[in-house]
Amino acid sequence: MADAVKKQQDERKQAIMQAAFTLFGQVGYARASMKDIAAKAGVAQGLIGYHFGSKETLLVEVVREWMINRGMKSAFAGLDLQASPQEVLQQGLRHVVEFRKANPEWFTLLISLWSESVNNEKLAAELLGIYTEMKAGIMQVIEGLELPLTTEEKQNLAALIQAVFDGLTLQSPLSLSNQPLSYDQVSQGIGWILGGIHSHNAQDTSGKGD
Repeated sequence: MADAVKKQQDERKQAIMQAAFTLFGQVGYARASMKDIAAKAGVAQGLIGYHFGSKETLLVEVVREWMINRGMKSAFAGLDLQASPQEVLQQGLRHVVEFRKANPEWFTLLISLWSESVNNEKLAAELLGIYTEMKAGIMQVIEGLELPLTTEEKQNLAALIQAVFDGLTLQSPLSLSNQPLSYDQVSQGIGWILGGIHSHNAQDTSGKGD
């Protein structure tokens, strides 16, 4: 009996998050009301407060679910870490591109969190936490690539990869970019980055030999 109740609660919570993701993505955070979210989820409005407490918390949890759980974790699960560093990063990039296409609401959702966090310290702290978690995940992948980089340089590379992902999100709406970067173009850019890393390392090694 208890298991059945918990399953029903989990299903309702997921329905609320899915409804919020859709509405935040379609009309924006400010215009999506708790009443509309509840109606789309098919639940009583009070359940949103019960599970999430506030609209702000709901926004954060939705972003965390799609960015970390459905985005980053599923991408990492599909990586072939036995491949070359360039191929591994290209696999991650391909997942990002496909994820953006499959979830067009993601752009508006993420922009909503960015804009709302500007004047909201609580949301800003939550956003920082999400990005810190994402960067830590990217760092785990980079550590497994055995690149000739210091810890600080690996952190810089992780931040650069995050910036590429964010850039792809910002370029996803056709109204903002008539010619958004293609997968092949960004993949080529990753090759340049890794080529520069190995070239720099070779120069350092040669210099030390002299």
